[in-house]
Order: sequence, then C-alpha cells, then structure tokens
Amino acid sequence: MEERRRRKAVKLMDKEFCVMSCCSRNIHGGKTWEEVKHIAHGARNTTISLAKQVGLPQLVVVKYAAIDDSDTLQRQSEVHAKFQGCPYILRCYGDEYCTAKDNGRIIYNVLFEHASGGNLADLIKTSRGGAGGLPESDVKSFTKSILLGLDCIHNKGYAHLDIKPKNILLVPDLSKNRKRGASASAAFDAKIADFWIAKSSKQILAELRWEDRWCLEGTPRYMSPEAIAEHKKGPACDIWALGCVVVEMLCGQWLLVSNPVRVWKTFWIGLVLAANLLEYRLGYREKHKTS
Repeated sequence: MEERRRRKAVKLMDKEFCVMSCCSRNIHGGKTWEEVKHIAHGARNTTISLAKQVGLPQLVVVKYAAIDDSDTLQRQSEVHAKFQGCPYILRCYGDEYCTAKDNGRIIYNVLFEHASGGNLADLIKTSRGGAGGLPESDVKSFTKSILLGLDCIHNKGYAHLDIKPKNILLVPDLSKNRKRGASASAAFDAKIADFWIAKSSKQILAELRWEDRWCLEGTPRYMSPEAIAEHKKGPACDIWALGCVVVEMLCGQWLLVSNPVRVWKTFWIGLVLAANLLEYRLGYREKHKTS
C-alpha cells in the first residue's frame, strides 16, 4: 500500500511540478496556498497550518507531511473523500504533492475547511466561565449534527472509532440567524473531523480474524467497555462515544470526575437523547424512500 502511494506521488510530480517556498520564519506554501499561521504539530509527523487558498474560501487548514511519513495522512484523505457532500463532516478540498525548495523533499498536503469556532472540547472548557456545561439548546443542536454525520459515515460502511469533543469542529453557519439571548456558539455547526483510525466493516472483520492484530485504538475515556475488554469495533462504538460527549456537554466535564450517580444518570439521558434522534432520522429516511 505504501509503495503504491509512493508511485502515485512520483507520477503526479512528473505530471505537474510545483515548488514549496520556505523562508527563515519557516512559512511554507503549496501550489495554490500560502501559510498564514502555524497551528500545531499533529499526530503521525504531520504539521497543521492556517493558509490562504486561491479560488477557495479565504482561509483553509492544511495538514502536510514528508512523503516518507505521509502514509497515514494519505489514508485519512482517502477515507475522508468518501463522505464528501455531507454537511455534517468537515469538508476536504483535495490534496497535492509539492517539493520543498530547501531540501528537495516531496511533501504531501491535504486542504480542509477552516473551523473558526475551534473544537467542541475548547468550547466546553470555556462555557459559562468553566463553571458548567453548554446551554441545552446548543447540546441538542450539536448532538443532532453529530448524529447526522455518523449516519452518513455508517451508511457508507465505516465507523469513525474516535468520536470525542476534540474531533468535533465548529464551523460558522451564515444561514443561522442567532436569536436574542442565544449563546455565541448557536451560530456554529458541529462537524466531525479526523478520520485517522476510521475503518470499514471489511477492515474490522479482517482484524477480528487475527487476534495478534487486535490493539486498543481510540481514546479510552470515550470507548465502550466491550471495545476495551473485548476489542470490539464498529458503529456501536461511535454511539457510545457520542453518549459520553453529550454528558460532557451537559456537565462541563468528563464522565467520572464528579458525583458518579448524577453523572451516570445524565449519561443515560444522553444515550436516550442520541438514540431518539437517530431513530427519528432513520424513520425519516425510510419514509422518504417509500414515498
């Protein structure tokens, strides 16, 4: 797989050569974008930057890595592309290969929609001065968006396997007219991002045949008991994780750091809310299939 991607990169480079500019401030640029601000060093030897993109929205987010370290990033891009068109999943604007001007290395870039609202984890931390969770109206809206995104992922035969507040990004929705007295976050849509460990049903079944390939993937605090104890993976793991996220949105903190009885009651309320919204969505889809 890795060798196939290397050949693809070389083929594209031969067809369309571009130069990545570098300067003393370590500001980079691709064929159609220029770095505005370095954001962070991501997982799997990737770098994340805010950039200006020609012909697309004013700002985009670019994840890039040297071709030797880009196998996981390329896989993420391939999986992400399967959900294009779903309004509840972060948009991907495509990828490109460039050559670094300073050392001649081939760099792989992936361009994503810019979530100016940040991620859900940061919003929860700052909500109400850190003294409580999000307003119930926001919890309801965000939960519905995440469920609809998961509905799309699961219908394509995939499971995300790492649903958590940090992987839910907030993108401005200009069509929303914020009501007087509503929270600032009411003008944002929640979108699912980061498909690092997403797997298809075929991949999950293949891994189950090889016990020595079983490994703990995901974020433990959002994993279901069977996922941890029995290494079970699948769409059900995403629904459990969403229940944990709902609790965190309501309580303002992780599931087990406060009163256990109160938190577990809230957890089940979160699961029931998620299940009801999912049942409504599935019923809506079936109704329109038959009509």
